[in-house]
Amino acid sequence: MFTFHFPFPEFTGFRCRRALLPVLLLGGMAQAAAPDPLGPLEGVRQFMATFTPDPAERSLLAYARRERLDWAATQNLFAAQVHDAPNHYLEWRGHSGLDPAGQTFTVVRAATFLRSGQALLVLTREWCAAGRCESRTTFAWQGPGGWKSVPEGSVIPLIRDADFAAGSVPACLRGVTLGVQYVPARQGTALHALPLVPAAAQQRCESAGVNMTTATRPLRLNWTPGVGKFRR
Repeated sequence: MFTFHFPFPEFTGFRCRRALLPVLLLGGMAQAAAPDPLGPLEGVRQFMATFTPDPAERSLLAYARRERLDWAATQNLFAAQVHDAPNHYLEWRGHSGLDPAGQTFTVVRAATFLRSGQALLVLTREWCAAGRCESRTTFAWQGPGGWKSVPEGSVIPLIRDADFAAGSVPACLRGVTLGVQYVPARQGTALHALPLVPAAAQQRCESAGVNMTTATRPLRLNWTPGVGKFRR
């Protein structure tokens, strides 16, 4: 069986650059394989078994949990899926018209980072509606001892708002507390930290003619298996 994976666009700020193409499976029926206990697919499955979504979350994973969908039905919500087992990475994308507020687009990215019989799961879910996007990231250890969510600060180094400034901090961002979105690299063991600017500050910056893509920068965090953390 041949599996063709079409590349998916990354998000830049809050906008998706181009349309999605589906994953095509050619050449017959896929054989079910035993899940990798340290792979991201198993990590997402275990996450869903204990996930209690915040009332404000509108991702497809939150919808699946509220509707008590089983694992197969949850996966079927996502029309486009990439499962890259050798690189311990997965990416799912899907639309939902079930939200009363309108169409919601969800991207799920998950990767596992190995460490002597264990793996750290980094699971980011991002949902976008009416031109606005939000994201949440879960960190968890998985392995023979089970699955356990861990605090961000136990595996991520301290990141200050000023670290995201590409130069001097523009006036429209002074005193503003930024959010962070974590995006695992498709290959390798890097994790990208992207600054999330609050909507009010974003509008002020746009009104002042500040280009956020050049005023801020992403940070690259590198997995360090010896200590089980990311380092800058």
